[in-house]
Amino acid sequence: MSKSVLIIGGGIAGIEAALNLADYDFQVYLVDNFPTIGGLMARLDKTFPTNDCSICIEAPKMYEVQKNPNIHLLTNCEIRRVNGTEDVFKVRIVKKPRFVDEEKCKGCGKCTEACPVSVPDEIDNKIGGLRKLAYIPFPQAVPNYYLIHPDCRYGKMKDEGACIGDCIIDCIQCRECPIALCVKACKDEGGDAVMLWQREELLDLEVNSIIVASGIESFEPPRGLYGYDVYDNVITNLQYERLMNAGGPTQGEIVRPSDGAHARRIAWVQCVGREKREGKPEPIPYCSKVCCMIATKQTIVTLEHGADAKAYVLHNHLQTYGKGFYEFYRRAKELGVRYLKGKPSDVFENPKTKNLTIRFEDLDKGEVEDLEIDLLVLSTGLIPGNSNKRLSKILKIELNEHGFIKEKDPVNAPFETNVKGIYVCGGATGPIDISESVSQAIGASMKAAIEVSR
Repeated sequence: MSKSVLIIGGGIAGIEAALNLADYDFQVYLVDNFPTIGGLMARLDKTFPTNDCSICIEAPKMYEVQKNPNIHLLTNCEIRRVNGTEDVFKVRIVKKPRFVDEEKCKGCGKCTEACPVSVPDEIDNKIGGLRKLAYIPFPQAVPNYYLIHPDCRYGKMKDEGACIGDCIIDCIQCRECPIALCVKACKDEGGDAVMLWQREELLDLEVNSIIVASGIESFEPPRGLYGYDVYDNVITNLQYERLMNAGGPTQGEIVRPSDGAHARRIAWVQCVGREKREGKPEPIPYCSKVCCMIATKQTIVTLEHGADAKAYVLHNHLQTYGKGFYEFYRRAKELGVRYLKGKPSDVFENPKTKNLTIRFEDLDKGEVEDLEIDLLVLSTGLIPGNSNKRLSKILKIELNEHGFIKEKDPVNAPFETNVKGIYVCGGATGPIDISESVSQAIGASMKAAIEVSR
């Protein structure tokens, strides 16, 4: 238990904090609710303002986490309870079943090949991404073990063609499954890793400090906003990120969801989610800071994909707050990206061509104009992770008015919460880019190290 820290969240901030503490010979428990670490960064194509490959930067750090003897990686886990004082926190963790034995899994993928059912991928579904019920989140996942979706294990996908669901005996009582194709495929490969009878495990830890790096999420536009969920060729900036990613469902080809044709004329609408509209959810009351640079990055990559591509960015006010950001914006303009100071009103679809027309007020000209495009990208804001409310109750830490973890004093006591010994960093504090997340992770981990070492 000596000199131990629990880190909640395995995105880039949690990874950096874990590696930094491990270098100082702390015992680190890195807990993530998902089956793999990597967070949102692992799903991105490029990082701004350098346009370096995102997973190329993060994957080596992910593998380093797994190999470091001072880091104990706990994926597919939830924090259930935390008690204790400022010196010792007693933590109960629930490890959810993968239905695959991690020690026996070879990562061969035979279970995926045998699975008869494909379902929409949680992130890639709008642009045609599918995955099997036996799957691995992405090729560079850490740990690189497969898992069986709980809906399949509990017979909820039988109507979709799953091979599990008819048996009158529950898997917990029967460990010789003659039905599941994934079980047979694994055994035929010489393994015995698929274990449909796995249950939840309870893990109890005692740690000296806790760092919350629970991350951030992308706002999901309501149906009908600028034609979202009504017209096929209206997607979010996160979905577009996957569209231009070589590891995405289209292998990096920028094509339209409606017909698979290459998109040549593409427009971005900024600040989606901040509009106040009748019958829609309450608008996001803050600027997410990074959306303008995300759009700028995506336009540059788009123009690099095709010399005949046209990119338009509709905005009210651009944010270029970080180092090199304004030069990045100037580079996009020099490449031919058109930045239009405009206020969009409606989007219409041509039912024959599936082309879109976006109507907007040109704020510089004071005129209403129409722009015909192949694909519309909604630059959505960043919102608190859905685990923040639950973590605030478990850890007894405060949230700010927007739902992010509240810092005790951002100026005089950065990364500290209202509970001594518990720190926060990265997207858990608010909208933030990758470089800031890394800097905050180093700061929070050093504060925890100093406090624990006293």
